[in-house]
Amino acid sequence: MSRYAPDCRFLCQSSSMEFLSNHNFDFNKLFKHGIPFLTAPDEQVLRNELISRYKQNCSQAQVQTPSKVSDLIPIPDNHKAEIETACQKVKELLENEKSSEIIIAEKPNSFVRKLIYQEVYQKYSVNKISLLTKIVEDIGNVMVAYKGRSRELMAKERMEREQIELEKAVGFSAVLKKIKHSNKPIIGHNMTLDICHMIHQFCLPLPSSYSEFQDIVKIISPRFLDTKYLSSTEPLKDFFPSTVLNDLNKSLAEQCQNYTILEPEVPEVGYSSDTTKLHDAGYDAYLTSSVFVNLCNLFGKVKDIKGQIFPDSLHLKQYENKLFMVRYNEDPCLNLNGPEPQPQRNHVYHITFPPEWKTIDITNVLSPFTNVFIKYINDTSAWIALKNEAQAKSMTKILPKVQAFNPKIVLLPWSVYYKNKNTTAAKRKIESVSPLENEIDSSVIDDECAGGQTPEKVPCISKGRRVSKGGNICPILEGDESTEIDVDSPLLSNNNAAAKSDSEDAQMKNVIETTEIKTIFPVASWD
Repeated sequence: MSRYAPDCRFLCQSSSMEFLSNHNFDFNKLFKHGIPFLTAPDEQVLRNELISRYKQNCSQAQVQTPSKVSDLIPIPDNHKAEIETACQKVKELLENEKSSEIIIAEKPNSFVRKLIYQEVYQKYSVNKISLLTKIVEDIGNVMVAYKGRSRELMAKERMEREQIELEKAVGFSAVLKKIKHSNKPIIGHNMTLDICHMIHQFCLPLPSSYSEFQDIVKIISPRFLDTKYLSSTEPLKDFFPSTVLNDLNKSLAEQCQNYTILEPEVPEVGYSSDTTKLHDAGYDAYLTSSVFVNLCNLFGKVKDIKGQIFPDSLHLKQYENKLFMVRYNEDPCLNLNGPEPQPQRNHVYHITFPPEWKTIDITNVLSPFTNVFIKYINDTSAWIALKNEAQAKSMTKILPKVQAFNPKIVLLPWSVYYKNKNTTAAKRKIESVSPLENEIDSSVIDDECAGGQTPEKVPCISKGRRVSKGGNICPILEGDESTEIDVDSPLLSNNNAAAKSDSEDAQMKNVIETTEIKTIFPVASWD
């Protein structure tokens, strides 16, 4: 089966490898005893190939050996002894009533195998003898002769063996199928990325639209419960200073008088509360189940609910299919049952800064605020997310002062940055250039002729010139607030005298390389 299974490739991040190494992750165990898996499309491809090979083997079983001497492949002298030995072993097998199979060649190459097939089936009927190539431990590839077994039967037996190997290759994907058929909820902690990885690795490639994602999620399970979301929202969020999994478990153990300890049925197989193997997948799953049980106990106590709260309880319906998302709207979740979310980014800002700046320089600019999240885009720009919308309102008030006090940076609200970016992108679309005589602006020709420039030397010039609305714009911005206006605009005529002397020298040098005149009033560089 390994010959037909997909040759998977994967990427790994150095920081992730370091994290796993620091927590004593066994990489040898991963690659030597790792659990196999297949996505649904890969599994279907392999099943189709298996059926195709079976049909091909059956059709080959019906093909007769060459009847003409001219169709036979001549046996080279260096292979005659090997072929004769194989045929002799087949003869001994047929004469031996006790034996039903025998190895007739060890480690033969493809040409030798073809010659053995040819000579054996020339001498013996396919109903009496069948040949098969297989792998034998400690030997490798061998050719085996079977007595009294038809080639059709051999092909069927081979397909059955490959089906068993295919089921093994499906591996962990079969567990997800069992979960789906059980109609049981999947319980996790901060499980948004886990769900995405489960879909991508074991089911289907992640879709591009949210509606498709909602449909594909149901392949795994119709219900999800996230203990991170349950502990981060009312009425339980005030009980926990931290919702990190291990901290959450400790807080529950301290606050719950009826704290439930989960113990494995077989102590030798499983985990217990007195072991600490954080980031071991099995232990994290055990800890998550323990946290969920005790969160339900605490929830029942706060809500004054009598009896045990189970995963399918109506009291947990409001938390169902809501996956925790950090810094995400007022309700910090991805609602799998709701419409496509429209995240609020009032607290998000785009900052550009000098390339020599470090994180400490950015945090110093934002020193009035706490818990600022920084996501770098490149060496000179980053996204900044404040803790909440209240901080965003304060930032709005002091933003001009922050900008004035730090002239080396440009700090823009998310909405302003994207408005500028989209506007700039739209203006960068230059219409296709028509023939020269149709594109030359007569008013420009007249101006140039007056200055001693002949019309023949005037390059192709578009009607619209790019000017700024005004204001000092930092050159490191990806976009600017420039707009296009007509050549005859009053703004150009009023500034014509000031710009003419510069344009006469620079215009012919720059315009040859582009179809636009870039007039700076000032304006950020277009390139």
